[in-house]
Amino acid sequence: MANKLFIPGPTEVRQEVLEALATPQIGHRTEAFKKLFGGLKPGLQAIFFTKNDVLISTSSGSGFWEVSIRCCVNKRMLVATNGAFSKKYADVGEACAREVERIKYDYGKAVKPEDVDKALAKGGFEAFGMAHNETSTGVTSHMEEIAEVMKKYPDVLWFVDAVSSLGGIKLEVDKLGIDICFTSSQKAFAMPPGLSMASISPRCYEKAKEVPGKGYYFNILDLKKEYDTDQTPYTPSIPHLYALQKQLGRIMEEGIENRFQRHAEMAEYTRGWAAKHGMPLFSEEGCHSNTVTCLLNTRNLDMKKIKKEMSAQGYSIDSGYGKLNEKLEAEGKPTTFRIAHMGDLTLAEIKELTAALDPYMGG
Repeated sequence: MANKLFIPGPTEVRQEVLEALATPQIGHRTEAFKKLFGGLKPGLQAIFFTKNDVLISTSSGSGFWEVSIRCCVNKRMLVATNGAFSKKYADVGEACAREVERIKYDYGKAVKPEDVDKALAKGGFEAFGMAHNETSTGVTSHMEEIAEVMKKYPDVLWFVDAVSSLGGIKLEVDKLGIDICFTSSQKAFAMPPGLSMASISPRCYEKAKEVPGKGYYFNILDLKKEYDTDQTPYTPSIPHLYALQKQLGRIMEEGIENRFQRHAEMAEYTRGWAAKHGMPLFSEEGCHSNTVTCLLNTRNLDMKKIKKEMSAQGYSIDSGYGKLNEKLEAEGKPTTFRIAHMGDLTLAEIKELTAALDPYMGG
């Protein structure tokens, strides 16, 4: 029997969602497919809190880093880097031959609105990219404050990587004014990896018309054209779409706000458990994530050994983001480890996990 996943992706997938993957195949140019694909739109828009299109790609969420850059940036963009994945976003920008200026933060810190304001005031940026929830460090940035800054720069598009937050932490795309907000299936959506979803504002489509070299697979104009007819430009992963249909139904049955509350309760319990054992959080105070808690291993616990022994008990846990821990170790600082509480996990399951971890905490 497979271990239960308490890692920050891929996350635990419920049996009925897995079974939906085995739905008999249909042709992707049939009326049955159009009904399936079109039926996904209302649920996705509800979770994104948007009236914009929510495009679907058979790719990881990382694909939409490239989408946003290749389709909507001609030359220059700004990216806030406060962890491993936001840094990769900036790296992708450079790999796509764009000029990227970075607002650099120490890992564990959140993106600050005043820093965004100061950087954008220099002018010359077509877009600003950031991660809402840094998976590597368990930090969630305060989007409402950043949204106020973005209103001062109406010509700058705002791209948000919400891969490890959307569906677990409330993110109101339209209210905030986010132009491209993207996530993927294997985090808070609690599905197998393989799908990414992104809300696209109308002005992104307009911008894309003037950007050359958009390519084929990630061209939002092609995706938009087919989306409007409940189709895709190429063969999608139909099994994943059936799983998404099932999961959207489950999310609506639970209630979106109830889902956010469940994540908040799991996070609060995990932080309380860490405090009880004298384990400080790596994330900045006031910016702790509700989907993944990142702890400082101040007790020098042998997390590799603990991970192995927990696996033997049926639990897959995370011993910390590798490159971050290598950096901290080289600096002579305590390393980190993470406890994920996202997707369809329950408070009871988090209590079960932490109880199994208790003997290793030394009191």
